[in-house]
Amino acid sequence: MRQARNRPIKRKNQKDSRVTEYYRFRDFWAPAFWPTWLGIAGLYLMAWLPVGLRLVISRALAALLYRLVASRRKVAHTNIRLCFPELDAPAQQRLVREVFYANILNFFETAQAWCRPKPRMALQLDGLEHLDQARATGRGVILLGGHFGPLDIAGSLFIEHFEYSLVYRKDDNPLFNYFMTRARERYSTGTIARKDMKGLLRTLKGGGTVWYAPDQDYGPKASVFVPFFGVPTATITMTSKLAQAGNALVLPISAYRRADGRGFVVTIEAPLAIPSGDEVADARTINAWLERRIREHPEQYLWLHKRFKTRPEGEPSVYQ
Repeated sequence: MRQARNRPIKRKNQKDSRVTEYYRFRDFWAPAFWPTWLGIAGLYLMAWLPVGLRLVISRALAALLYRLVASRRKVAHTNIRLCFPELDAPAQQRLVREVFYANILNFFETAQAWCRPKPRMALQLDGLEHLDQARATGRGVILLGGHFGPLDIAGSLFIEHFEYSLVYRKDDNPLFNYFMTRARERYSTGTIARKDMKGLLRTLKGGGTVWYAPDQDYGPKASVFVPFFGVPTATITMTSKLAQAGNALVLPISAYRRADGRGFVVTIEAPLAIPSGDEVADARTINAWLERRIREHPEQYLWLHKRFKTRPEGEPSVYQ
């Protein structure tokens, strides 16, 4: 991880992407951060569990949390009911249980990516030629991803095959945000805060490669309603804007965990026709691609998130 010798002056509310230059772990010894330190210690313990034991614990925790965490269970059930109406009620319930299992297993894998020097897990990387061809043009590349389960663990594996920066959402806890960012910078060329548009465009205009996932609900601002699994969904149009302003190619990238839990498959696809000049059409294209990939392994998507929280004007919440 690169660190500056002299820390730059941090301005209030500055939307920068240089948290590992502004802070060190020694900046967080105050008692208010002690619970966070305990959580980080727990992540280190989780990171070194054998894969077989990790699978057993994840299955047990999934069954327990499915019963105890009613709020997230309700969110997942609502999402699955809306997106997979062709499944009967028992099948939907089974899928929700698998969603809990996959997300808990992903938590162990993320701990491994963040806390261990180098993950040793199998990776099948398909479509690398599409990225090679795109980078050969000299233009920036947006690796259009989604919140598939094995995000961090897959990212820590394919850094050996190509360099990339990643866009991330800052955590409100400054210690955890520093820990997370510092860990991710070990297996990327840098991290870019989601609101740091200048930094993001600078990277793209310089011919860099950026992983970017626009598939969460960020509210009605800068969003359009387009179908996602047949549901009108608030979808940000930032991908089109970034591709246009950064003169970048948009290549979809997806990942999933193998059935045995001991390896991953990452697929890079040919560039999408974005920007097309029609941001609504581009948003439809992105959601259609995302839906196709999710259907291949639906249990591994982040269905615990309120993806349909923002509704068209006058439409009631689906999570009531």
